[in-house]
Parts: sequence; structure tokens; C-alpha cells
Amino acid sequence: MSEDNSRRGFFRLLADLPRELSDLVRAEIRLLQTELASKLRAAGVGLGLVTLGVTLISAFLLMLVVAGILALSLIMPAWAAALSVGGGALLVGLIFVAAGVGSIKKGFTPFESVDQIAADLKNIGKRGDDERA
Repeated sequence: MSEDNSRRGFFRLLADLPRELSDLVRAEIRLLQTELASKLRAAGVGLGLVTLGVTLISAFLLMLVVAGILALSLIMPAWAAALSVGGGALLVGLIFVAAGVGSIKKGFTPFESVDQIAADLKNIGKRGDDERA
């Protein structure tokens, strides 16, 4: 009788297997969607930072170049004043752009859920090989 119950339990497990696999796939897809939304949100923030950096670079170039060149041209030649102010504006702008690009790269790192699905499939394959041996 115990063998009959264990046989029924085994067949019940086999009958539940398609439903369990389907639930697992659905859960992994939901996880992938959530992760993708998070990564796209991070990329959007990065693009916003790049836009802010470019806008500030333009503003710095318009305001600081004129005011800086006028002020520095009192103590040095106008060309040297223009190069000094332009170099400072460029440096600050590049800092903002670098921060934005770093945020964009962070948003496009490999998906953890894809790696997890690959690991799950690999484990399922190992179990099948172990049972055959």
C-alpha cells in the first residue's frame, strides 16, 4: 500500500510539472520586465544628466567666455584670456558629460534575470544527465 501511495505521488508530481514550469517561466518573465524597466529608468537619468551637462556647457560658453575674456584682457592679451576661459568651461562641461555617460553605461549592464534563466536551464540539464547515469 505504501508503494501504491508513492506511485500516486510520483504521477501527481509528473502531472504538476508542466504547470510548475509554466509558473517558473512567467515569474522569470515578470522579473525580466521589472529589471528592464529599472535599467531604462537609469538610462533615462543618464541621458538627462548628459543633456544638463551640454546645456550648462553652452551657458558657460556664452556667459563666462564674454565676461572672462573682458576681465582677463585687462591683464593679459585677449587671445590668452579667451583660451583660459574656454578651457575652464570645457573642463566643467566634460565632468558633467562623463557623469552622464557613466550613468548610461550603468543602465545597460547585463541582465541578472537572463543570467538566472541560463543558470536554471543549465541546472535542469545537469539533473537530467544525473538521472540518466
